[in-house]
Amino acid sequence: MAVIDLTPRWVQQEWMELGSCKGQTQYFFAPHGEQAEAREAREAIAGAICRSCMVVDTCRDYARRNREQGYWGGENDEQRVAARRRANRSAATWAAS
Repeated sequence: MAVIDLTPRWVQQEWMELGSCKGQTQYFFAPHGEQAEAREAREAIAGAICRSCMVVDTCRDYARRNREQGYWGGENDEQRVAARRRANRSAATWAAS
């Protein structure tokens, strides 16, 4: 039986080194018990950082594919769920035609 070495996925992502968010995780991941108003303020800062990032599209695609939690590629969790639903509806519509 062959042994497969599975490296953690975040190690494989060289683009992360180029992210404008590097070293600023406090803006991208909610602390325990965060209230809605604090979340909005934190995500506004995260969004501004993402808008200046050269790998924002790659980051967003990665987070959508891997169902990441937190603020990734200019999107929060709810925005990624909505994007997946839209993509699934589009795929279903395309397949039905």
